[in-house]
Amino acid sequence: MKEERTVRSPAFLQEECSGKRRRALPERMRKIKIAYVIDRIDSPTAGTEKQLLLLLKSLDRSRYAPVLCLLRSSEWVEKVFDVCPVRIVDIRSFRDPRSYGRIGRFAAFLRQEGVGIVQTHFRDAHIAALLAARLAGVRIVIAARRNQGYWLTRRELSLQRFLNRWVTLFLANSLSTKKWSMDTEGIPDGKIRVVHNGIDPDFYGAVSGEARRRHRSLLALPPDAPVVGIVSNLRPVKGVDVFLRAAQAIRREVPGTHFVVVGDGGERKGLERLSRGPDLAGSVHFLGKRDDVPSLLSAFDVGVLSSRSESFSNALIEYSAAGLPVVATDVGGAREAVVQGVNGFIVPPGDPGALAGAVVRILTGKALARYMGERGRERAQELFSLRRFVEETEKVYHSCWEGVQRR
Repeated sequence: MKEERTVRSPAFLQEECSGKRRRALPERMRKIKIAYVIDRIDSPTAGTEKQLLLLLKSLDRSRYAPVLCLLRSSEWVEKVFDVCPVRIVDIRSFRDPRSYGRIGRFAAFLRQEGVGIVQTHFRDAHIAALLAARLAGVRIVIAARRNQGYWLTRRELSLQRFLNRWVTLFLANSLSTKKWSMDTEGIPDGKIRVVHNGIDPDFYGAVSGEARRRHRSLLALPPDAPVVGIVSNLRPVKGVDVFLRAAQAIRREVPGTHFVVVGDGGERKGLERLSRGPDLAGSVHFLGKRDDVPSLLSAFDVGVLSSRSESFSNALIEYSAAGLPVVATDVGGAREAVVQGVNGFIVPPGDPGALAGAVVRILTGKALARYMGERGRERAQELFSLRRFVEETEKVYHSCWEGVQRR
């Protein structure tokens, strides 16, 4: 792999990024160039990656010129991504002395391209981007806060707190994560803002009987059986083992219930073994990683989040947008997406009995399920639309940019 290379410049941005000499425009007429820095994107389905890709696709191109900067490339980026220019920094480990030369070259790229804002995602990208932005003289650095540090060691937290002094603004995706960041990292209230995740509710659509029958047939699910689904990466923090233990109790109360797991990850084999027990045999369906989640949701009766830690789950607003009642563990911003008894139930994390009880209550109460589905779709349209997400993010950029210009 070549270092520091641009993978692709889409046609509509080739002229903007060609590097040809142009007559200088007045400051108010120039596009603001934004470098979005993230470790790697393997697919468009993971939470942070999905939100970043939606933003890149939807930004007002008359005001902003984005470039996606990756520490490491991927097959998906090389073959599929064509929304904006891509820069591969080629950093695999900070233990490799060559990484610091590459950070220097990345800084030169930011300076030459006139990048005005750097936005960071994930730890390694955050470190590399902060160093490069400092070297390049970029005056606005925005750091995403999209998890609650379940992986943080004391040493990593100390490093994070040290680097925070170079961040202009932190952007959290839930009020819960804002509070966590303030309490844990010591970030001042005025230096962190909240923009909730967004989706296009119309893309999901209310579940229809026809779509339900069609997708159940495609998935070999009984047409009239209760179906409980979860969309999740299969990692320990996502608590899918808790979901499967709850499934055992659900089957005892509502025989014939089926369970669908959408997603993949390192825990899959262990979870598949757990699903082969006598209480669940033949009732759990692992679909792996899918890019047709909006359609698949039409096969569900209930959507579940069983995580042990979250910031703000895309799955919750996707379930609601599809008109599904939700059962979610009380983690991160779950209570910002799910109102207890209105569009779903909130249960304690790590408690399969409580999870099962909430699901059974929905499965055995058709009027309640219908009411929750309708209220959830209304909330998704009102509070978590893609348009709102993009507009609020652009307001953050404008505010930061105006603040710098006034100095």
